[in-house]
Amino acid sequence: MTVSEHRAAEAATVDELMPKLMRLSGYYVEPQIQELAAKEIAEPGFCSHVKDFMVIVYMDEGKKPPVGQGLNKPAVITLLNVKCTDKKTGQKYIDGPKVDKYREMLIKKAVDQGAEFVSYDPAAGEWKFRVEHYFSRYEFTDDNE
Repeated sequence: MTVSEHRAAEAATVDELMPKLMRLSGYYVEPQIQELAAKEIAEPGFCSHVKDFMVIVYMDEGKKPPVGQGLNKPAVITLLNVKCTDKKTGQKYIDGPKVDKYREMLIKKAVDQGAEFVSYDPAAGEWKFRVEHYFSRYEFTDDNE
């Protein structure tokens, strides 16, 4: 396989992983998904190093639909690649007291945002939480040491 064929295959794989919602008019990500995908291909693991992020569902609170309409409905949100990692060494943990502390931090983050913690799978890096209706803004700052 040539380098260009390999990159094309990687791009196809990344495209399969892209959120389907992003393909609808009016939805966007900054930086653009394609830019993130290119950085991930050039530097594998790039996207896993995001420490702080913000999700804005409704930029203009006044345009947020009533509860039960649009995206303003009960939902279970799953965030991927949320891993308990030692900031100094880069070591990842999947069990033990550090993971227990990390899980407690995730529970607090969910509650602080008005959400209900559902689960955390440290091996898969999946964090799930439930919202009664969609929030306009969700922020996550990894201040866990």
